[in-house]
Order: sequence, then structure tokens, then C-alpha cells
Amino acid sequence: MNRNRRLILPLLCGLPLVIMGCSGETPPIDALSTADMAVNRALDAKAAELAPLDLRLAREKLELAKVDMNKEDYVHARRLAEEARADARVAEARSKALSAGDSNREVRKTIKNLHHDLEQKATGQ
Repeated sequence: MNRNRRLILPLLCGLPLVIMGCSGETPPIDALSTADMAVNRALDAKAAELAPLDLRLAREKLELAKVDMNKEDYVHARRLAEEARADARVAEARSKALSAGDSNREVRKTIKNLHHDLEQKATGQ
């Protein structure tokens, strides 16, 4: 009887741990999908040319998140996917800011040329 008690007690104490392990983290499919979409938006914003470092960080973290997902390390996969999404958003924002700056410079150059042309026409008439 005493021997059975020694076997049953550890089993009963370990049962809650087993149950908690079974009801653990769910696969972060949504986080991976969101990160993937953010990387694609960054690519559409020409981040490969204008913000390559930020984009590279996002892609690397996304790939690592996929590896962790396959290993069923869902907590780490979710964290990496969220970081990848954030890095991709930074890459997109940086690309758009640089593009806007380029566009602004181009518009100013065009306006300056138009003013110059108008001045030449005004003095030439």
C-alpha cells in the first residue's frame, strides 16, 4: 500500500502540469500572416532600394518565426513575427518618407525651372 502511494502521489502532482502543457500557446498563424503582408507592403513601397536594412531585418525575423513555428515554439514565433511586422512597417515608412522627399525635390526643381522660363520670356518680350 505504501508503495502504491509513492507511485500515485507523483502522478497526481504531475497531472496539472501535463494538462497545462496541452492547453498551451496556439500557433501564431495570424501574426505570421500579418508580418508577411507588412513585408509585402514594404516591398511595394520600394523598401528594397530605399530601406534595405530595415527590410532585411524584417525578412530575417519572419523566416526565423516560420522556423520556430515548425518547431512548435509558438511563443518565440509570435514574438519574432511581431518584431518582423514592426521592422517591415519601419521599412515601409522610411521608404515612403524618402520617396516623398524625392518627389518634393522634383516638384521644387520643376517650379524653379518654370519660374526661370517665365522670367526669360518676360525679359525677352
